Amino acid sequence: MRFGVSPLSLEFVIEKILKEKGLSGFAEFNLSELVEGVAKTGYKHFEITFDIFQIFPIQINEDEIERLKNIKRKYDITYSAHLPFISLELASPNKFIREASINSIVDSYETFIELENDIEFYVLHPTGEFIADAMDFIKGPDIFPVAIEVFSNSSIQSIKEILDKTGVNSQKIVIETMEFPLDATIKMVKKLNTKLCIDTAHILGGFSGDCDLVEITDKYLELTGEIHLQDYNADNLLSDHCALGTGSNFPQEFLNLIHRKNFEGPIVFELPKKDIISSLEYIKKYAPQIKIPNINNHYF
Repeated sequence: MRFGVSPLSLEFVIEKILKEKGLSGFAEFNLSELVEGVAKTGYKHFEITFDIFQIFPIQINEDEIERLKNIKRKYDITYSAHLPFISLELASPNKFIREASINSIVDSYETFIELENDIEFYVLHPTGEFIADAMDFIKGPDIFPVAIEVFSNSSIQSIKEILDKTGVNSQKIVIETMEFPLDATIKMVKKLNTKLCIDTAHILGGFSGDCDLVEITDKYLELTGEIHLQDYNADNLLSDHCALGTGSNFPQEFLNLIHRKNFEGPIVFELPKKDIISSLEYIKKYAPQIKIPNINNHYF
């Protein structure tokens, strides 16, 4: 299994760049240094958060792309990329919002286009915060299925346009389980010929409906390209980004299942490093048959 991390978050930028160095820190920051630190630590995968490069003035030039390629070869690691999602809504009923969201995602893809052959998967949120909020008040049995169909169709059309504009292979797109019915997400994956990204915390938190994590993983693992591995704890501020074992119901059988089925895609912790270390200890204890990376002192 390839365990990886996604440390380039809003929290990282605020704490490690803005607070420590101020605005000048943006000019000094090099993604390649962060990636190499992760590789030296012992992880085998790095997920690049594309949102950061649209929100903050961090530049990516040809030299930086070449350094990222060299790090990948030197340390034998792999890359995926999380396409932008902050403030975006591919499923919006407002065509202007959809168009802006599509343009944001296409722009981010083009920023890193020279790295495209080195990126295994592009993680995509098919819906955003507006649809998540809509799920809370569209509960009537007569209107709910109709609304889901409308939102699904809008998202599908948006993703089709992204595929057309970028030319990226649809099998490199992994659609993440979000606050949207799982059945609708699976239909979307099959219709677009993409892959699925199972976010364990989203499933455990009921974001995708009344689903059993082990059952849906057993059923859809062949469709799955990437897994986001974390626990869900409703009492935590970041309820869907918690260390394994800190929630109330993380199923240990999930770890046994992906090991038994020899899942070969990247398994990404979207967590702070202390929670990653805690999660790795959890795996050691409850799924000792899984080989986890030999983590050295953290460089990030």
